[in-house]
Parts: sequence; C-alpha cells; structure tokens
Amino acid sequence: MNPELHSVECREALERLYDYLDRELTPELEEAVGRHLRECSACFRCFEFERAYLRFLEARVKAQGAPPEVKRRILHQLFEAEEP
Repeated sequence: MNPELHSVECREALERLYDYLDRELTPELEEAVGRHLRECSACFRCFEFERAYLRFLEARVKAQGAPPEVKRRILHQLFEAEEP
C-alpha cells in the first residue's frame, strides 16, 4: 500500500458513510473510504444496508410524493424567503 494514500479505519469510514453515499467527499477521501469498504466486510455490510435503505426511501417518496401539507409549507417558506 502506498504510504502517501490516505488510510481510513472503520470508525472514520462509518462516520463518512453518508457523505460517501451522497458523493460529497473529496476525491482522495472517496477513494480511501471506498478502498476500506472493499477490504472490510463488516463496514461493507453497513454500507450495503444504508445504500439499500436510501434506495427504499427514494422509491417510496417517488411513488407517494410529499403530503399536500408538506408541499404547502415548503412553498410558503420558499416564497416568504424571497421577499425583502
């Protein structure tokens, strides 16, 4: 292993898991977390669970949409924020 590459332990990999899933890490950290997930079966299982859970939530939201009350509150806050 190249000592210049960032190395990630289990704790850091799990702390950065959502940022990794959202692709919000620097390229170097994304590579380091991805490498750790490929090499650590325990962390990979957590990653697979979280990824499946997020996909489930996305599918559920797309299928049902937001309730009318939530949509109304969001629109109200958006338009209210635009006023000087």
